[in-house]
Amino acid sequence: MSDTVSKPSKNDDSQPLDQAPIANPRLWPLIAIALLQLAVLTIPGRIAPSTMFHFMSMMWGAIAGLALTSLWLVAFCRLPWRERLAAIALTVALALCAIFFSDASLNAMVLGVVITPWTIVACGAVALVSIPLGWSVQRAALVSVMVLATIFVLSVKMDGVRGTITAEFSPRWTPTNEQQLLAELKDKHVEHAAPDSASLAAQTSVWPGFRGPQRDGVLRGVSFATDWDVQPPKELWRHKLGPGWSSFCVIGQQIVTQEQRGDEEMVTCYDANSGQPVWEYGIETRFEESLAGPGPRATPTFHAGKVYTGGGSGFVSCINAADGAEVWKRDLTKDLKAKTPEWGFAASPLVAGNAVIVFAGDQDDTGKAVVAYDAESGDVKWTSGRGKHSYSSPHLTNLAGVDQVIMISDWGVQGLAVESGEVFWENEWNIEPGNRVVQPQIVADSVYVGTGLGMGTRKLDIAHDAEKWSATEEWTSRDLKPYFNDFVQYDGHFYGFDDRIFTCVDAATGDRVWKGGRYGHGQTLLVEDAGVLIVVGEDGEMALVKATPEGHEEITKFRVFEGKTWNHPVIADGKLFLRNGEEMVCYELRDWQETK
Repeated sequence: MSDTVSKPSKNDDSQPLDQAPIANPRLWPLIAIALLQLAVLTIPGRIAPSTMFHFMSMMWGAIAGLALTSLWLVAFCRLPWRERLAAIALTVALALCAIFFSDASLNAMVLGVVITPWTIVACGAVALVSIPLGWSVQRAALVSVMVLATIFVLSVKMDGVRGTITAEFSPRWTPTNEQQLLAELKDKHVEHAAPDSASLAAQTSVWPGFRGPQRDGVLRGVSFATDWDVQPPKELWRHKLGPGWSSFCVIGQQIVTQEQRGDEEMVTCYDANSGQPVWEYGIETRFEESLAGPGPRATPTFHAGKVYTGGGSGFVSCINAADGAEVWKRDLTKDLKAKTPEWGFAASPLVAGNAVIVFAGDQDDTGKAVVAYDAESGDVKWTSGRGKHSYSSPHLTNLAGVDQVIMISDWGVQGLAVESGEVFWENEWNIEPGNRVVQPQIVADSVYVGTGLGMGTRKLDIAHDAEKWSATEEWTSRDLKPYFNDFVQYDGHFYGFDDRIFTCVDAATGDRVWKGGRYGHGQTLLVEDAGVLIVVGEDGEMALVKATPEGHEEITKFRVFEGKTWNHPVIADGKLFLRNGEEMVCYELRDWQETK
């Protein structure tokens, strides 16, 4: 660590008198860079988790760490040029090896933002602890760190990230859950359940799509036993399925979801009582990115005997609910020249009147971010709306006595006419380069827009006077910052995720009432008549929580899945349906009865 110079001893006959003094390398800059890199990797995530500051710190911190380390090696390390050039050559060779021979899931961003910073930290730590051992040992240790980091990169694949952008790895040689599923489906004959006649004739559904009939994550008009701490719900069946972050729609005694199987994006119908497949519909396409993984993001929508779906690559389909036969199919990337978002198309189709409405995105701000297709023919009815990207879904509601579609995007929020797409009102709240994911909450004539990345929740009061609409901001609160996680409204309070911690907020003021319950980036469902919340944690645990402003009161909690779980729970006809990107499960709810 010092900059001292070794001088030859007068009594050392083994060293020529004309040999130049040997300079010890200057390692303290490397140690300082490693400490700064460690600070950037850890501190922003603690003081401002899941914010743009957090994400930008990771990105720019990695760039700065690599640049400073390169500068130190080239200009300030005090190594002889022969060793310096050898170190540069070794670094470049190992980097090229990692880039060209690592698993495809470890793309340039993963290598640059995750692997490289931690390698710099490890090099700094080794340099620090090996100071007393001399340069020859330090040199060997630093080379070993770099070689081991490369071996690690070549030996693993990335299984995506948590909501905190914490990477998950597994051995490269182990098959993925999707690969295991495909092998099982290939090796054995899958028995298909007979379609339920009542389900085939169904025209309505108790749970027709994403987050329920009103897309608000609330189950109304039923009750069931909630003493799960004494007698938890009974597991009826459990089956593997392909990756994807879809939830379920319910059609009588059948459930429909979306999943990825190899190069096919699937819409799959299962028997609700057994979990056995009923029918399948596939499109030859695959959306995949390294952080959230492969598969569709949206949830199917059931309406009048048809299932409407949106795929991660931009396909919008209409399918017969009876047998999975295709009625029509459109492609957002062709119809609107829409650009595939970073995390994939995620809007669950909204059926309103005779229109199937989805968000496509409009990079050129031409007023074509939202498209409505004719429900029968698939023809384009209208385009409207602003926003380059959104992972939220169109939301049907009635404000000031007028039916309209609420659309949230990176630009802000707009109210659109159902039949024409006319913009009634709008409120600009730009979050570029961030994103919005969750659904709005509607209370009377107020719209609540939740935003993660440290932004918070905004209350807008919507009014209509003759021909004039207005959207007035009443407050914006940072006490509720949902990223891609639900929040629900019950008895004057919001219950949901303030980033990764469950919280209760006063709906009138936006002020926090309590905060507690670390479920990661999970999802929640309100059982209104029972006054309880089903909270599905990111790590696969499920909790039953009382919906009360008195404090966080967890009735019980138990594990459902081992893997990461971002999918929304569904309850219908006395059954609780859950899934993640690997499997699905059904629980029976005791003492089920309709209360209204």
